Amino acid sequence: MFSEGLAAVKVGDKWGFVDTTGRMAIEPQFDFAAPFFDGLALVQMGTEDAKRGYIDKTGSYVWKPTN
Repeated sequence: MFSEGLAAVKVGDKWGFVDTTGRMAIEPQFDFAAPFFDGLALVQMGTEDAKRGYIDKTGSYVWKPTN
């Protein structure tokens, strides 16, 4: 599902984001990725001691992962 022009996609065991043309906009690197909302997406690194943070549409963290 596209949200704000990007869609979360799972490639192998990691999540990234594609744009509406199907081009990889943010390389798969996350263990979980939620849709964008107000320019930010919740992402998670790890599963046991999961660290969550928010990225912008360039893939840059605006709130770095924390437990």
